Amino acid sequence: MRPGLSPLSLAVLLIILAACSTPKSTSLAAPTPSPSAPNPASTPDTRTDTRPTGGTITGLKLVKKLNVPAGPKSLRVLPDGKRVMTCNLYGYQVTFIDAQTYEILRKVPVGGEPVECTFTRGGKYAWVSLYGSERVGATSVVVVIDTETYQIVARIPAGRVPKVVAESPDGKWVYAANWLSESITVMDAEKLTKVKDVPVGRVPRGICFAPDGKLAYVCIMGGHSLAVIDVEQGHQKVRDIETGYNPRHVCVSQDGKLLYVALNASGTLIKIDRATETIIGRAKTGTQARSTSLSIDDRYAFVCNYEDNNLGVVDLEQMKQLFTVKTDVHPIGVTTLPDGKYVWVSNYRPSTVYVFEIEYAAAGSTGVPNS
Repeated sequence: MRPGLSPLSLAVLLIILAACSTPKSTSLAAPTPSPSAPNPASTPDTRTDTRPTGGTITGLKLVKKLNVPAGPKSLRVLPDGKRVMTCNLYGYQVTFIDAQTYEILRKVPVGGEPVECTFTRGGKYAWVSLYGSERVGATSVVVVIDTETYQIVARIPAGRVPKVVAESPDGKWVYAANWLSESITVMDAEKLTKVKDVPVGRVPRGICFAPDGKLAYVCIMGGHSLAVIDVEQGHQKVRDIETGYNPRHVCVSQDGKLLYVALNASGTLIKIDRATETIIGRAKTGTQARSTSLSIDDRYAFVCNYEDNNLGVVDLEQMKQLFTVKTDVHPIGVTTLPDGKYVWVSNYRPSTVYVFEIEYAAAGSTGVPNS
């Protein structure tokens, strides 16, 4: 003890010093990037960023351009939002990309031409359709990849040239649309086996399930309709919904009240009331409306305008394309990250992926698109 400092005085001094010291932060530090990762100062942190999600969209800002293996036919974010998977048709492989650092984590050869993908068990399994052969009698498959080990765990027979694959909300079923078999293949998501093929109509492609899982909707791209599938009654087709010619992609709103269908030939996005199964809105998009993804609040649709080489943003209340942003040649796949801050687009040529930051109007502003 210092001379002249009583025990009581020392205790008081220690209390004062403790109160004045800087407390430790309770926030999580950003992860240390790997040597191969981009500079974090120039890479948005989608896991700790506190910017608002949803709202009035005013623009899309290109923040990253990635080169991927040949022919990125489609892409989709995994359920946890941490990785994005691309199906590289002409590269005969799928790629897993870190959604924060943009690093390609793994390239997985699949033994064929991957077309589309979906996920089950919270993202543990990726289901990938392989284009296969257009020859009559040829067998095409859907492969199942363990996204933790990056190993193929199942190869399930499908019809000729399977395209879109979609998972049911309860995780029990996966459907594949067989482009040249005029059918869908129903697969058991738990057993990883084929259940049956169901005739639906000429050139089926897009698929979505209603949020309650009771019905599924299949785009009959070779016709003018959606085929309605009763999931609970043996996966049978029960009727058709008129759409207009060449429906390619279908999305359902989170509340289950509305369907949005991209009509490829006419460059149109239509809105269907699920209760009445009638068209209640139309929006003119660009030339050849292909894949579509909804914003996280269902206020907007992001539409790949294939021949115009751009991505359109459609206001789903006004049913009006507000603006477009330039992409590379032939944008074909699109996915919205679950945080609502980014939308990713795959382009056929020169085999690239664009990452756009979604720009929102300030609180209280109506917002004017700036692109």
